[in-house]
Amino acid sequence: MNMGEVAVETRVLKGKPIAQGIREDVAARVEALGREGVTVRLAIVLAGDDHGSVVYSKSIQKAATKVGIQADLVTLPVEVGADEVAHTIRGLSSSPDVSGIIVQQPLPKGIPSSVVEEISPWKDVDGATTISMGLLMSGREAFAPATALGVIEILAGSGVAISGQHVVIVGRSTVVGRPLANLLLRKSDRANATVTVCHTGTPDLADHTRRGDIVVAAMGSTEAIRGDMIADGAVVVDVGTNWVEDPSSEKGGRTVGDVAYEEMLGKASAVTPVPGGVGSLTTALLLRNTVEAAERSRGRA
Repeated sequence: MNMGEVAVETRVLKGKPIAQGIREDVAARVEALGREGVTVRLAIVLAGDDHGSVVYSKSIQKAATKVGIQADLVTLPVEVGADEVAHTIRGLSSSPDVSGIIVQQPLPKGIPSSVVEEISPWKDVDGATTISMGLLMSGREAFAPATALGVIEILAGSGVAISGQHVVIVGRSTVVGRPLANLLLRKSDRANATVTVCHTGTPDLADHTRRGDIVVAAMGSTEAIRGDMIADGAVVVDVGTNWVEDPSSEKGGRTVGDVAYEEMLGKASAVTPVPGGVGSLTTALLLRNTVEAAERSRGRA
């Protein structure tokens, strides 16, 4: 901070309390469906033995059980072919007993990611298909990726105004940047923002981020957003999860975000930590999408 600048009191926006509220809401809705004889079921398709996918799948199952959702792990061998994966997904999509479907990635070598297109848009609770993305872009009913939803939830749940604000998103992925931009453009109290999307082809990135009332870092680049790249009093949401070596850590490293966190303190009015911020919300929001899919299915023949 330069001489003469006045320090801003920075609020840390934590995701866990908000996630707890979402889980409680999901549990109540699952219980209500149960009283009507409806079982909420999430199918997790796991092809191969990628360690990260296995761990994440088990964590989803554990979280689902706590709120009353039946989460079934549908495992396929590493040598599985694309046709078998597609056939499995089509079967789950056509089953009236399945509320939602997610397909864990990365998929085994030789299987194109396009197999996710076999998921019914009504059961695409991770917003992974092009149909879901198209519906989202057009403002119609669709499920959005949980991480993109997490940005809005952590802001709204922390009392940060979104409507009328200029939001600068750094990153254009189909998991965060693009769906988040479309969510923020919607006419609602939790959106209705002016949105700028920056990416690797954006010249003078800092010139754009300094104009943001809210800056969302989602590009997967360790501590790329520095303190001098935001306006005084801006709200900063860090979606990045990057592993860096740290000899002082028992694990030999630690997780950091796309934002230089310490440089935000005294400069930003609010900032999300990594870990403990947006990432804390993703599983809870995936489960919320799943119970919503079950609720919506009751209105369809």
